Amino acid sequence: MKLPPPRRTLLVRLAQWAERAHALKAGVAKARERSAAIDAAFETIQRDSQIGGGILAGALSYRLFVFALPLAFFLVSGLGLLASVLGVDAHQIVNSVGFAGVVANQVEGASNSTSSWWAALTSFLVLVYATRVLLRAVAIVHSLAWERSAASVKVTSRALGIFAAVLVGQAVLVACVGAVNHQTAVGGIVMLAAFVFGLAGLWLVVSLQVAHSSARWVDLIPGSLFYAIGFTGVVIFNILVLGQLIESKSNTYGALGIAATLLLAFFFVGRIIVGAAVLNAALYERRLRLRVRGRSNRQRVS
Repeated sequence: MKLPPPRRTLLVRLAQWAERAHALKAGVAKARERSAAIDAAFETIQRDSQIGGGILAGALSYRLFVFALPLAFFLVSGLGLLASVLGVDAHQIVNSVGFAGVVANQVEGASNSTSSWWAALTSFLVLVYATRVLLRAVAIVHSLAWERSAASVKVTSRALGIFAAVLVGQAVLVACVGAVNHQTAVGGIVMLAAFVFGLAGLWLVVSLQVAHSSARWVDLIPGSLFYAIGFTGVVIFNILVLGQLIESKSNTYGALGIAATLLLAFFFVGRIIVGAAVLNAALYERRLRLRVRGRSNRQRVS
């Protein structure tokens, strides 16, 4: 009679898992030695973990939510006034926005309100303050990514004006992409590429206004492209998924469901902002380290 094989004990399984983990670690080390891209990716991930990238993204999502509240009030009151002055339908103004159904209903109500002027002015003043708070949060993230400290973060009036102009530029780009009717697939690809490069250029301007050590504008391109691609994905998510979720679930879950859905999208944006800052800082420090190592090697040879 054939005896069954002995059962593996817990210690044997733990030993096998340890061996696999050791082999995996050795394989990762070899892969990092062979590929500069893999090594740079691991350095970026480690730097993000060291500064608490997930926690910073959560803090940014809250700041973005606080910024979105006065922005929504200003858009509702401002577009309502614009609709009443121009004598057009409010749905036509916000037709290219991902939350068109939700916003248009509020705009129609605001266009018939005599207090829209006061609402627009008040929300604009609050929006200016919220924009400054958001810029400070973005500056703190970049300072932590580059300098590991946020003690020297200051928000100047010039930086605030540039940041506000960039936000307006992003809104214009999103509206233009939504308004343009693509007749062919090639036209859609061209428009998408123009949108990505436009976003990258705008975020490059923001990156130059916050902490970036002694890096030149060329050194900030990788993070700007990362931000542009990631933000494009969030915009597509908002148009295809988030807007429909808000319209379908607003009656079921009320304001709490809308807030939770918006915070999810804002968390994605915050994660992209943190990732862009960490990517630029990690690649720049890696480039400097390799440059110094190359100089020392040449001096040894000579």
